[in-house]
Amino acid sequence: MGESAAPIFSSRTSAGGALAPRRPAARTPSRGEITEIVGRLSSGRTSYLLACLADVVGQGETAALVDADETFDPRSAAQAGIDLRRLLWVRCGSDRGVALRAADMLVRCPGFALVALDLGERVPRLPPTLSFRLKFAVRRTDVALLIVGRRRLTGSSAALALETSREGIEWTGPGPVPTRLARVRTRTRVLRSPGEEPGDSPPLWWTA
Repeated sequence: MGESAAPIFSSRTSAGGALAPRRPAARTPSRGEITEIVGRLSSGRTSYLLACLADVVGQGETAALVDADETFDPRSAAQAGIDLRRLLWVRCGSDRGVALRAADMLVRCPGFALVALDLGERVPRLPPTLSFRLKFAVRRTDVALLIVGRRRLTGSSAALALETSREGIEWTGPGPVPTRLARVRTRTRVLRSPGEEPGDSPPLWWTA
């Protein structure tokens, strides 16, 4: 691994080209709260999502993934160590309305430790009333709601908001034009956190 201590991700390839998850080291979603992870494509947001899912099911809990664009690869996720028997995968056919309704329903169902909503690049506008409804729902059922996408969705209703970004990429291999991914440098910025000022975490190099 690279520069940072207690890295979130391992070095194996996982679902969607993301890294295979280790147990997240810090700033993981808390039960009874909404957490948002935002970032561009290939910024590390999907790796963070997989790490959180693996952490939950690895402790014997049950999680749900609402997959707006159906980008989740269960075979790769299983190879990465995610126990699919403890994961409910909801495929939404790129319909954001269906995805939001599914997440709204699941956070009200007892039994889930984590409900993850992956909205991809097209994050819809959410009325403030629905944001507050989600906030109070997760408190009542004591479930963690993790929302992943290009931009934020729930505003001040989220207790924790992080932004992932890719700072560098290195390739390796024979010949003048290397084609094999060697390592990627990412950074996570805290956008919103109780009792903590916004700011960047130390950069992380991970190897493929």
